[in-house]
Amino acid sequence: MAQSITHVSTHLLGGSAVMRAVCFLELLFPHPRSFAIRLWDGTLLSATSGEPQFILVFNTPGAVRCTFTPPVELNAAAAFIRGDFDIQGDIFSSFALLRQISASAHSAQQMTKLAQHWFNLPAADTNNPIISRGPAQLTKAKHSKARDEAAIQYHYDVGNDFYALFLDRRMVYSCAHFPTGAEDLDTAQERKLDQICRKLRLKPGERVLDIGCGCTTYSVSVLTDHKHLHKMAQSSQADHLV
Repeated sequence: MAQSITHVSTHLLGGSAVMRAVCFLELLFPHPRSFAIRLWDGTLLSATSGEPQFILVFNTPGAVRCTFTPPVELNAAAAFIRGDFDIQGDIFSSFALLRQISASAHSAQQMTKLAQHWFNLPAADTNNPIISRGPAQLTKAKHSKARDEAAIQYHYDVGNDFYALFLDRRMVYSCAHFPTGAEDLDTAQERKLDQICRKLRLKPGERVLDIGCGCTTYSVSVLTDHKHLHKMAQSSQADHLV
């Protein structure tokens, strides 16, 4: 049977993995709290200010430590992708969590206590079936050509099968236009491309330089949907504009 907790003493560093996680989370998110937290065993930390806007669900004992490992904005995103935690309810309300952590005015004593409890949290589950590539292992000097090239390749060169999971059929990776909110992704991207052409007020004979729009999608759109226009081929000069 799931246990509901509204308050817990944060003085003890020992105890079960559940109690250690509860102690840390109560310190990190003190009252009043507009959301609830559920741990992997069903333990529930209730919202303290009315009905919860959402429930933060940690799926494994090591999820709390992974999620709140500095830098939190990076590791929380990675933890969510791995499935370490989920958001049930209004996911948009949860976006304020990171801002709340950053804006919290913790004293030096509170920060020390938080660090103690964080170090005492269960470690990550090494048997997690979802294997992450982890951060790029970069060498060379910062912002050197070789290092930046390696970083870009690590980030982008993951194959079209990966990008096809969440992009439209044209593989456009810039934002789409949903004027009614009912459009599917393919339609929204087509409307975005058409809107750009109209906003630029392109005229016959004018040239278009396409840099970084996603597989030269904008140029292809200009050629196929606005046939009176011409694409200026990308040249080495474009490299200096990126």
